[in-house]
Amino acid sequence: MSGDSIVVDTSLIINLFNGIADVKELIVNRNLFVSVISEIELLSFPNLIEADKQILKNFLSECYIVDIEPAIKDITIDIRAKYKIKLPDAIIAATAIYFDLPLFTMDKGFEKVTDLQSVILSLQ
Repeated sequence: MSGDSIVVDTSLIINLFNGIADVKELIVNRNLFVSVISEIELLSFPNLIEADKQILKNFLSECYIVDIEPAIKDITIDIRAKYKIKLPDAIIAATAIYFDLPLFTMDKGFEKVTDLQSVILSLQ
């Protein structure tokens, strides 16, 4: 695992764009891996104005977008069976596990996935 590379999920990216300074500090100068699931979630928010969509696309263009390859699919199946979490979260967790990278998130639901290295940021 490289200390400069992390997987970030939808909740973290949303809070980055909501101006949470702690999030920006966590991701600066890192290689960001983003599951295609987070890309879809971010760009499909209802009422997202075109200017905001373009800002998100620009941000995502600086990230490594990870598609669901066969190994990630297999890990996702195991995670869903073992932890009974939502499919999008299972895919995001599987992505981090596959690349042996920590997942940076603000979603406490990932705590139950003990196979996952996660950094769960909370708003104080």
